Amino acid sequence: MQRFDWRIYPLIVGEADVPQVLDAFWSLTREKSLVSVPIMAWLLMPMFEGEPILVDTGFRDADRCMKIQGLGPHRMNPEWTLETQLSKHGLKPEDIKTVILTHLHYDHAGGCALLSHAKFIIQRTELQAAAAPMVSPQLDFGGGALFYDRKDIADLIDPLWPRVQLIEGDEEVAPGVTCVLFANTHTPGSQAVYVQTSRGNAVILGDIARKVDLNINKGIPPGLFYDLEATYRAMKQIKKDADFILPSHDYEEVRKYSKGLPSEE
Repeated sequence: MQRFDWRIYPLIVGEADVPQVLDAFWSLTREKSLVSVPIMAWLLMPMFEGEPILVDTGFRDADRCMKIQGLGPHRMNPEWTLETQLSKHGLKPEDIKTVILTHLHYDHAGGCALLSHAKFIIQRTELQAAAAPMVSPQLDFGGGALFYDRKDIADLIDPLWPRVQLIEGDEEVAPGVTCVLFANTHTPGSQAVYVQTSRGNAVILGDIARKVDLNINKGIPPGLFYDLEATYRAMKQIKKDADFILPSHDYEEVRKYSKGLPSEE
């Protein structure tokens, strides 16, 4: 089988303070304090003739995250804008032609409107769940939509709809880049992104897991999931498949791969 070599860069596109109980299912952790986590996107750069791919896009607006979602502190600064982060790699937003959305929560799908030339690859089941989430009206956080921002979803349905590419299940979307559906894990249509690199297979998780050691290596599912058994099986499968595991809210991974994966050194 032919292999394709990609280099992967973490992009910090915001920051949030979240409770550590999100890291372990049913809040079975002694750590109850808040921790600052990055809001991340991932830039895939081909080491062959091809185009860059962006995985996830960050949130729409920090104040909106707190007001609409009913969440704690969120932060944005000029250094963390998608435009600034892409510019560090010689790119502009209009240079991005393909965006893969691991899922449609507010902190992953909020920047789509900034990418004027991109198509957006989403699992069909995820868009369906995001458009009509099953949620109690009594829930006082999550924006009444289980952390889907109605404006983000409205953008994807219209006016971005002509550039939305819905997939169903596993699909290679570029040479060496495959979307893998892990249904009913973090969300109904969460997908991981499997990427070939010169040193092995990298898996970008979205929020299927939050911490590599706790969730993947120790097999303790994170705190937000739809089906506990599906999440557990997903973590076991990812551990088997991956040489490198890339979660979306862990500064340790940012530091580890700040110069790109594999290392440019």
